[in-house]
Amino acid sequence: MNRILFLILLGFLFNLVNCAGIYNEPVFINKQKTNSISKNIRLEFTGFYFYEKELNLLKTEILNSGLREDSNSPVLLEVILEEKEVTYKYRFLHSVNFIASLFTAGIIPYYTITKHQITYRFSEGKKELNNNRLELELDQLRGLSLLPITPFFWPSSAFDKSILDSWKKQGEIK
Repeated sequence: MNRILFLILLGFLFNLVNCAGIYNEPVFINKQKTNSISKNIRLEFTGFYFYEKELNLLKTEILNSGLREDSNSPVLLEVILEEKEVTYKYRFLHSVNFIASLFTAGIIPYYTITKHQITYRFSEGKKELNNNRLELELDQLRGLSLLPITPFFWPSSAFDKSILDSWKKQGEIK
């Protein structure tokens, strides 16, 4: 009995390493059009404490899009990343999936969702020029059966793509 329990726990721990992230396109929660925004901006990032790599990628993308960082500019671009609570539509099915994954040592993949919200807010003094909020959702599957595809669908790569696409998408409405 102890040996079976040990194998199940070992499989579940190994299961955590075998994770595939599936990209979902960013979705607007609210979008606001504006006439024009100065090319010189001050940049301020909030909520990227655990996402330093993503912050650097996004900052590079913003600067490559034609905006210039200027610490004396009156225009401020705030980029706010928030992690959101996930509510599963079929909670019972999600619980059954977890138990099945646990007792099969990861042969049946475990499905999870991570949600973030990213806000791009342009302001000049107290006047808000533009405020776009997008939802970033990433589907994740964890399990031993995913080992062959894990290198091609690594969750951090999918999250990077989601963040970069959110900037491109919000830029389309200007």
